[in-house]
Amino acid sequence: MNHEELAELIKRYRSGTATPEEIALLDKIWSESQTDTSITSDHTEEQLQEIQGQMFSAIKNEIRKKERARAKSVSYIPLLYKVAASILLVMAVSFWWYSASNRLHEIRTGFGEQRIVMLPDQSKVILNGNSVLRYTPGWDDNTSREVWIEGEGFFSVIHTKNHQKFIVHGVNQLNVEVLGTKFNVNTRHCSSEVMLTEGKVKLELAGADNKQPLFLKPGELATVTDKELSSQSVNKQRYTSWLENKLFFERTPLRDISGILKDTYGLKVTFSDPSLETRELSGEISAASVDEILYAIGETLDLTIEKKGQQVTITPKHQ
Repeated sequence: MNHEELAELIKRYRSGTATPEEIALLDKIWSESQTDTSITSDHTEEQLQEIQGQMFSAIKNEIRKKERARAKSVSYIPLLYKVAASILLVMAVSFWWYSASNRLHEIRTGFGEQRIVMLPDQSKVILNGNSVLRYTPGWDDNTSREVWIEGEGFFSVIHTKNHQKFIVHGVNQLNVEVLGTKFNVNTRHCSSEVMLTEGKVKLELAGADNKQPLFLKPGELATVTDKELSSQSVNKQRYTSWLENKLFFERTPLRDISGILKDTYGLKVTFSDPSLETRELSGEISAASVDEILYAIGETLDLTIEKKGQQVTITPKHQ
């Protein structure tokens, strides 16, 4: 019997049109609700107390309404309140469980912040600055492990005994499926990159013309361009150096570096001369702080870099 049918049965009981069989059924529901603890067995004491408080509050409000209305008959009221209590308990616990099991747990990092996240299966994610990770709080052995990411994160995924899928959802309808591996995901500005360091991953692009999945090998980078997946071999240091608070550049234009500074650290970079945007930087610099990054860029390329709040201005040093 669902909640709607039970509510209709109570309605008939209150109006005096319920049959003796239906009255007996309501009494049976109440009796069973007193002995069946299966619905609450998976909840902590704190959660049950919260639900109980909400339940009794709702019952008290209902009782006040009935007392004000002065119901025609009082013979059904004790049983009605008993049944109402059991219904409210079932509905409250069911609703709480459904909401909790379907509500995504969200973790955010601020600009320049890194954070280690342990997932329910003990897989680990290191979130880079200005990133968001979402996942359902409870995982079991019979369903896929799924997470959603916006920004950048490095995943170390545990391989389970029953070979459960681990799926990372990014932007561009990109889905990364793994069993046990390590890889970096960068999803910003409607673009996605996946760089594999260990193991093997399968990438699929929902809604793409070409439905063929792409399999990555260690040292390969997958990118999404115009709803197409492609891969190439890269220097993995360039994509994972941030894990060690470093930034690695290979003939990287200042235009691209300014994008990194904006996405990860929240800086807005302007150039006094547009030609500066094409200046290239190679090498590894410390990313322990924003000031160290800006100082290294300025010294390496002989530039003057002024920072006021989140505003950064780059000019030639001898202008």
